[in-house]
Amino acid sequence: MTQSPIIIIGAGVAGVTSFYELAARAIPTVLIDSQSQVAQGASFANGAVLHPSLPDPWNNPGIGAPLLASIFNPLAPMKLHLGQVPKLLGWGADFLRNSTPSRHRAITQANYTLAQYSTRQTDALRHTLGLQFEAAELGTLKLFHNQAERAFALEMAQLLAPQGLVYEALDCDALFAREPSLAHAKPAADAVTGALYFPDDRVGNARMFCEQLLVHAQKLGGEVRLGAKATKLHREGNRVVGVEVDGELVRGQVVVSAGVGAREILAPLGINLPVQPAKGYSLTLSTQSLTGPRLAHPLVDPRLHISLTPLPDRIRILGMAEFMGHDRTIEPRRLRLLQQFFERLLPDMAAQLDWKNAEAWAGLRPMSSDGRPFIGATSVEGLWLNCGHGHLGWTMAVGSARLLADLIGGTKPEIEAAPFAFSGRKA
Repeated sequence: MTQSPIIIIGAGVAGVTSFYELAARAIPTVLIDSQSQVAQGASFANGAVLHPSLPDPWNNPGIGAPLLASIFNPLAPMKLHLGQVPKLLGWGADFLRNSTPSRHRAITQANYTLAQYSTRQTDALRHTLGLQFEAAELGTLKLFHNQAERAFALEMAQLLAPQGLVYEALDCDALFAREPSLAHAKPAADAVTGALYFPDDRVGNARMFCEQLLVHAQKLGGEVRLGAKATKLHREGNRVVGVEVDGELVRGQVVVSAGVGAREILAPLGINLPVQPAKGYSLTLSTQSLTGPRLAHPLVDPRLHISLTPLPDRIRILGMAEFMGHDRTIEPRRLRLLQQFFERLLPDMAAQLDWKNAEAWAGLRPMSSDGRPFIGATSVEGLWLNCGHGHLGWTMAVGSARLLADLIGGTKPEIEAAPFAFSGRKA
């Protein structure tokens, strides 16, 4: 008797890694996505950093007041649009409920365990399969502007140090020694007061990774159906038996890895998935014409939700979070904020870049209300989740897929699965 396949909906980095991990276990698997290529959503032009050093969710203690104030501030880094407030009431209440110091710390620790595990497994895949996706072990510099930001950054780092986080606190002189491009940009001394350096973070192109891993999964027998829209989950009693794809029923168990589309897919089954889209922007610019020091490390500014990532012959500026539904419109004012950040921090380098020909992008991060992804079974038999990773999708992708594949295959996972289970988590 032919075994029914596992059907994965969504060919972003979560879906493709799940596809590979299941295929590698000789489990018949079908990957479905409405796009003609993989990694066309939030994985397309993301921050390009695997950063287990930054596992803390964005609902940090005290987020409530600035988030509400952002309704009236068009330039707020994390921006809540007034029209979204009624749609986000349940999600928002849980977002704030989990922003207490104790819950925020516990979620940060759980996320770090997964992120650290995932980064190690990504390294292993890269070496085992010979993947080339612009990977580099550069570490990350987390910038701060004042004593309060420094204290919070150190608190998070010290919380995670017993779990294996390696970090180094840098004053301005040490920061400029570590990152020569900042030392060369004299005005940067007024913009930052120091940083934490995380040597174990990596750089990598998520889209290239997906494209190459897809090929390996297909060689292992996985089937790919791109340009095919999954329109409906089919259920018999309390069991999902397949997916309707362009009018055809494809039978099998189902993994939903559809990013911000997961909530809509699950809703007809009575599953209220607490995931909402948080819109982010990126600009990618050529660095071929630069003279002088180039950026040696990714830079992260957590206050402004902006990061700079050096890639071969390019630099990517990623930032901000807007709660405005599924709107992917590229807002010029937001792009200008990214450019202005770069100009303040690295004015000499900024003056040499061709901003007119920068590649602009906007994507929707699938943010869960408590800051943890959903990985594992649902209350409906035969229906699995691997979604809701927010700003940590690329960092957590391989580890999440391996955890999911272990759960599906009945193998004991290498890390604790309970923190990421769907059961009991609110909408």
